[in-house]
Amino acid sequence: MPDDLIAIVEESEDVNSALISRVRLEILWALSELGEDGATARQLKAGLNLSDGVLYANLKKLVEMGYLRSEKVTIEGKELDLYAITPEGLAEWRRVRGWLCKLLGCEGDTCER
Repeated sequence: MPDDLIAIVEESEDVNSALISRVRLEILWALSELGEDGATARQLKAGLNLSDGVLYANLKKLVEMGYLRSEKVTIEGKELDLYAITPEGLAEWRRVRGWLCKLLGCEGDTCER
């Protein structure tokens, strides 16, 4: 087994395994791109093509882990949930993204997203 693969496997211990799901990674990726402005649950649902149940279960878990913050906002007279990535969430996203890029062997621009 190559030394670099062993190092990548060992580095996986630094990654929060609760994040390793397609939906949670997509949510963190989307919100990391939006920064402090965040997005409403409705926007995330449409942009990521997720059902209400899948979206809300994963948003709730990410909030509980401290990676997202949630607040109520009123838009066009409707009260909506707005989600944004926290500094802890952004740091964890970058850590997971870096580890995944090493694991997949991608470099440069291909790993920027």
